[in-house]
Amino acid sequence: NLEGLSESQIAGKKLFLVQGDKPQLMNWEEYGLRISVAEDSLSASETVEVSVLALVGGHFKFPDNTRLVSAVYAISTSPLLKSLRIEMQHCIDLSDPSLSKYLKFAVAPVHTASLPYQFSLIEGGEFPAYQRYGWIERSKFCCVTTVAIEEEGNGGGRNEERNGEEDGDSGDEGGKGKGETTGGEGQGAGGQEGGASGGVGAEHQQQKEDKQAVVASTHSTGIPEATVYAGQVFYERPDLLRFAAAKDLNALIQFIRKEYRQHELRQNFKFQFDHSCFGYLELVFGPQDEPITGWTVSPDIVPCQIEEGDLDNFGSDINTIPPSCLVSIYADSSRPDTVHVLKYAIPLKGLRKPRTININRSLKDILDAPHSVGTKDGPNPGSQNDLKKQLNDLKRFLSTSEAKFRDIANSCKEVKIIDSSQYNELFDGMNNQSLSKRVELFLGNITLLIELCPDHISTFLSILKEQDHVVLSTLADRIAASLDR
Repeated sequence: NLEGLSESQIAGKKLFLVQGDKPQLMNWEEYGLRISVAEDSLSASETVEVSVLALVGGHFKFPDNTRLVSAVYAISTSPLLKSLRIEMQHCIDLSDPSLSKYLKFAVAPVHTASLPYQFSLIEGGEFPAYQRYGWIERSKFCCVTTVAIEEEGNGGGRNEERNGEEDGDSGDEGGKGKGETTGGEGQGAGGQEGGASGGVGAEHQQQKEDKQAVVASTHSTGIPEATVYAGQVFYERPDLLRFAAAKDLNALIQFIRKEYRQHELRQNFKFQFDHSCFGYLELVFGPQDEPITGWTVSPDIVPCQIEEGDLDNFGSDINTIPPSCLVSIYADSSRPDTVHVLKYAIPLKGLRKPRTININRSLKDILDAPHSVGTKDGPNPGSQNDLKKQLNDLKRFLSTSEAKFRDIANSCKEVKIIDSSQYNELFDGMNNQSLSKRVELFLGNITLLIELCPDHISTFLSILKEQDHVVLSTLADRIAASLDR
């Protein structure tokens, strides 16, 4: 049992039975893991259970200057085997073989007296070039994962000085592969010449200058640029498209598909960010080559973006929801010239290689939708666009005042527009997120309220007016007018 983990952070679990003294492979590649049992690890009559939990995240803490590049696997056996060869999928493109030296295995004890789970780098293992799996041999088991060093300076010693530390559950050698460690390489740069002359004051000044020199020489290892991500397009309804993304790891992709198992899965693809210009991807809506008469394609949030940091943090305690963008599709079936099939291209900006999401919807798809809001019987597309503008203006205003946002969210909790868990996530679980990001999540709940419980939107508008602020009162009136059209 792992403390501090919710079901939303568990991608999958599996129990393997190993029997006899023959070499065996426990293949769980759908979650990015392969485990090999060496010959003679068991006698011919022995049977052992190997339990594995694939985690997309949790209350974990990793060494400074590293990023998580694999799922976390909690592995336990009973009785203990001599050794297992663990092969784990990572999301780093190793077409540049020199990047392998920046990938490290990290472990944490399964049982801990207090959270978070503290991971330490260990020696050993290997990350073959051009492959997306690394391996290490272990004879004692715990939580194990792969991290990558993001920056280095003076040989990387500052980043790797913890290499070789072991967790409390597993004090073995860490692996029998071609492990490499720089130990404290480069550590002397900051103080070897400190006491040359001038007494304590001069020594202090020299040490300060040396530290500044080390910081100045720090540079990217190339790991952020080599990180591979995966995008998944699906339809929540025939008139509602969602684009979700995560690191390109089978465990994360399985988690997303499990979260949206009832939906119509469409395109999926791999991508990398173009770090020369952005740091986020954006869905770009504009003129089309194909006719779109009678149709409106509209993002729920403008600009429609996913930030790289949100992808890297997905699975943490503050970001348990896969980053995604929602796009509404409207068709005016009352117009005789409405095209029967919509073909709409949405280019993605901010990627190293161009990618495009293609929407293909027929008028019949929209008309047959059981709860469609995308036809003439639902809200007018013009009013929907106006509503989105008012909600975006509300987001801009609330993003300027933490106190005002908290007052409104608290009032919404009291009348059950949001529940306690949603409120706690906004102000406790997401306390490392920007105010703008938390407001965006809150307004996502309000958008659902408008869509699913329109009779209760008046309560929300009353809360805005009760704040005794001219901007909020005006926005409440504009939102109400948009809904009446």
